[in-house]
Amino acid sequence: MEASETQDHPDADAVDDLLDAQPPGTGAALSLPVPAGAYARVPTWHSRRYWLTLCEWIVTHTERGRAALTRHGIAAQTFLRVCAAHAHYAESATGRHVCAALATLATKDELSIDQLKRGRRALKTLDLGVELARGKKLNATEREAAARLHSHVHGQLPARPQIGAASVWALSAPAWAVETMPAPRTPPKRPRRRPSRSAERPRTATIRPLSPAHRNSPSSAPQSPSGSLSLCLSVRKDHQARTRAGEQNSTPTTPRPLALQRAAAQLIDCVPALRTIVGIDDTTGRRRGHIGSVCDLLVDTGIDTDRWTGVDIAHALNHDGTTRGWTWPTAHAMTSPLRMVAYRLSRLDWSGPSPTELKIHDRTHKDETPTDAAHRMIKTRHRALVATSIPQARPATGEHRRAMREQLATDLAAKRTAAPRCAR
Repeated sequence: MEASETQDHPDADAVDDLLDAQPPGTGAALSLPVPAGAYARVPTWHSRRYWLTLCEWIVTHTERGRAALTRHGIAAQTFLRVCAAHAHYAESATGRHVCAALATLATKDELSIDQLKRGRRALKTLDLGVELARGKKLNATEREAAARLHSHVHGQLPARPQIGAASVWALSAPAWAVETMPAPRTPPKRPRRRPSRSAERPRTATIRPLSPAHRNSPSSAPQSPSGSLSLCLSVRKDHQARTRAGEQNSTPTTPRPLALQRAAAQLIDCVPALRTIVGIDDTTGRRRGHIGSVCDLLVDTGIDTDRWTGVDIAHALNHDGTTRGWTWPTAHAMTSPLRMVAYRLSRLDWSGPSPTELKIHDRTHKDETPTDAAHRMIKTRHRALVATSIPQARPATGEHRRAMREQLATDLAAKRTAAPRCAR
């Protein structure tokens, strides 16, 4: 009787919790709640177009993608149609909250249920999609929450109550796929061209230049009705012309190489003198300077950051200072830390092999710089340590060590006693 009464009258707090857990923009259909912290373990996508391009690259250019399609028996074009159907119902900013049922996805691109299931298995294998909640039939509490959600959206109870909820998916851009696909090339922006004078609209009236006295008079103010509208339009046109001219004359800035930026960041982390001018102030929380000044310093010095990492540069500075008997001054004693580091860098020879080159000799891949190889090996070692990390056992106590020594002494004494008997 208590079970039947619970089914007829669901808990109001449980219904409110289900309604509060609904993501925004899901509509009138109830979606299953996602466990806390599940979304935090799924990397989000950059955009819908980027994710679709990533899926196409993985299944056409990598052996892992082709093996996944062969394993689940789905063609590449069909898999991409499945991806497009899921991406249509995903949140545009993150790729999450895919709550559409299989029947709804099938009507998107004329897909069958079997094709959708095979595509989802391939998405799971490639880590491009993660199922956070499995679809199921709704219980009494969930049906009550679905009815209240429908009445809140449409203002009336549903004609046919919702009896089931679809699975909740999150479309992901895993790290291995992002690192495999090369960065997309963005076409350079073409400058806007000014229309020729022949194409401009002929002027119906000429504007006479105003004298300084008339320009400063109250009757010539922009708010006055003394016919100064033509002057305001002329000023606006001149401003627009200067803006267009600036767009034409502006030169596109090229981003700094990744190896240069990485070397500058490592150098700042290893040299305390540079932390006073670049980074975030711990007391005020404001940013001081820009890391681009350190990048320009390395370029002006002539250091090849494809061979020398920031750790190598800091090691060379410390070794040179130890040889000369120099020490880094305190932060309060320095007036220009950047100029001091520039002076120290200019006194060294950077044409020889770097410590990184000596360590990773014959271990670089094709078309790979020494710094990229070092960064790759560091990431590989970090992943191996994380994958094989085993909690260490507690150290032995003093009593346990004393008992082990006593047992070892007893065993050795027994062996010495047994040795003469065996000789006889």
